[in-house]
Amino acid sequence: MQHDPHAHTQVTEVALPAELTEPLPDDATPAMLIARTAAETALGVPGVHHLGGTVSRAADELRKRLGRSAGTAGVQVDDEDGTFAVHVSVIVTYPRNVREVADEVRRQVTAAAGQVSTEPTTVDVRVLDVHGPFDDEPSPVERAATAVGDAVQDAAKATSDTTKRVASATVDATKQAADATAEATKRAADATADVTKQAAEATADATKRAADATVDTARRAADATADTTKRAAAASADATKRAADATADAAERAVDATADTAGRVHDAASDALDRASEGARDAADTARDAADRARTAAAADDTAATSDPAGETAADAAVRAADSAEDAAQDAADAAADASDAARAAARDADQPTTPAADRP
Repeated sequence: MQHDPHAHTQVTEVALPAELTEPLPDDATPAMLIARTAAETALGVPGVHHLGGTVSRAADELRKRLGRSAGTAGVQVDDEDGTFAVHVSVIVTYPRNVREVADEVRRQVTAAAGQVSTEPTTVDVRVLDVHGPFDDEPSPVERAATAVGDAVQDAAKATSDTTKRVASATVDATKQAADATAEATKRAADATADVTKQAAEATADATKRAADATVDTARRAADATADTTKRAAAASADATKRAADATADAAERAVDATADTAGRVHDAASDALDRASEGARDAADTARDAADRARTAAAADDTAATSDPAGETAADAAVRAADSAEDAAQDAADAAADASDAARAAARDADQPTTPAADRP
């Protein structure tokens, strides 16, 4: 037990009760720390026999077991809005002065609390009894209190054992539930994997069958298209050949008809031109004859000719007219001959063989 080295008080080493030697829990509050320090300090003050009376200690023990106290036996600490109120109950040893012992306990507890906490602290000390030379034997009340404390301890122990058994059973049940859950999860995962695998295989088979059916359908469609195209090409070739044959026949017939027509036209033209040429020659001969007679008449009648206002004789005019008529007749005969020659040349050109358009390369 540590105390203030500067305190001008007598320090007495005493054996601490069991509840003050147990280590504080890790989550100990400042109030619990102050209670432990106040109890240790008060027990070291000369004249203090023990802390709390028998009944008080039994009540404190009961509150502690039930979790209703933040202090220890004979010491209660309350947190009052940031100020710790420490209540210490002591039994003074006979024949010590009760007031002096109480004052010393108050002073030392206040100093010790100030060392473990920076919060303001008030200390109240109550003297419950004086322990004399004949008070070593426990009284019936003390024995009853001790029995109550023992019962409380037994009940607390039984409660602790029950709590331990319940906790153990809970742990076992939790473990079994976890194992069952893990097993069920594993079975569900295996079943899901099997179903997924079967579904994947079924999907693959269906996809393969669909692909095969698509390929077959495409092949049949291609074959049908090729057959249709072939038949259409053959039909088109036949139709083209028939059209070409019909065109060749029509062209041949047209050529034959043209040749016949040209022959007939040629013959008719030749005849007409021959007749025109003969008529022109006859007209030319007649004009020459007329011109000759006019000249003869003009020569025989030279003396009887009269003069026109220009001084020309009638014989001269007749001769000139005969010459003009002869020239015109000759021009007509020449034109008829030229036309006949041109018609014969055109007929010869029409008689040349003509190649039908369908037979041309």
